[in-house]
Amino acid sequence: MKRIYYFVALLITLQGSIVYAQQDAQFSQYMFNSMYYSPGFTGIDGLTKATFIHRTQWLSYNPSLPANRTSPTYPANYAETGGAPQTNILTVQALTPLLNKSVGIGVNVLQDVYGPLRTVQLQLSASYILKMKSGNLGIGFRAGLFNQAVRNLADYRVINTEDQIYKDLVSGGGNVASQTKPDINVGLAYRTNKYYVGASFAHLLQSSFSYGLNQSISKVANHMYFTGGYNLNLGSMIVLTPSALVQTDFKQLSYLVGAIATYNDKFWFGINVRESFSKKDIATGGKTLRNDDIVFLVGVNLLKNKQNNNALKIGYAFDFVTSGANAKTRTSHEVLLSYIIVPPWDVLKPKIRTPRYRHDEN
Repeated sequence: MKRIYYFVALLITLQGSIVYAQQDAQFSQYMFNSMYYSPGFTGIDGLTKATFIHRTQWLSYNPSLPANRTSPTYPANYAETGGAPQTNILTVQALTPLLNKSVGIGVNVLQDVYGPLRTVQLQLSASYILKMKSGNLGIGFRAGLFNQAVRNLADYRVINTEDQIYKDLVSGGGNVASQTKPDINVGLAYRTNKYYVGASFAHLLQSSFSYGLNQSISKVANHMYFTGGYNLNLGSMIVLTPSALVQTDFKQLSYLVGAIATYNDKFWFGINVRESFSKKDIATGGKTLRNDDIVFLVGVNLLKNKQNNNALKIGYAFDFVTSGANAKTRTSHEVLLSYIIVPPWDVLKPKIRTPRYRHDEN
């Protein structure tokens, strides 16, 4: 979920003020990467898989040029930075043989670039899976590093160029202010053959970033996620899966709701609706900011592994903005690749025949 005016996120207007980091990265194909939203999903489906998603949001977006390039705030050699937000994420997870296959492990690597900000997360996930009568309950924990960088400091469009925080950042040496902090997330998940639900609480530490200055400039807000889906068999060849995702940082709320139809366990297509809200913003006349998207999804399952699972999944999502398009372009694009492997501990040992126990039948 992106802030509607993401360039405003780090504009420094008053000395001593705190600017909060934007929302976590958003994905339209969230249903294929549940571990990102809750560590409780780590290994809960019993599969060892790697999932990669690349997202280009608001394709071809370019920030508007300053009206007066000769002003002190916008020099003549002003260089435009930013453009369309770009997000990449790689998740790897497995159900290990530990404690009778009750421990899942995973890793998340994420890079999110939006305007002059760049976020990099490297996190390890673990879950304890309780096998229940109808399904599995995953209790998850994720910890790692959260890096936030402010790039191209000299190119900022600050309202007040004499603001002391801005001057300290620019004069701090180099053109990038970067800092790394610890990050912790917890979550629950429950999965059966028919449905799944999950919830998590992210960024428990609410780490603050000072970039070497003597005061906090940026802070990672707490986030909450809720997600779920249900499989409906429509005959022998089609499965319809309604799903939903709700996420909030307690200042903004976004939800996606829709469904995917899968044919013959191979091809799928679907549609989702995304709507985002943020608290009233005085700068916009006290009106609640809204953002609405329609998301179209298509994909295919390819190959089979030794467990008879579809090993390779290829997906594509196309987002079309239906409102709030005055600050961005209308289309976003997302590509997904997911691959399932058979771990060594799940490979069946070959049968060894011996004449001692073999009897020929007449």
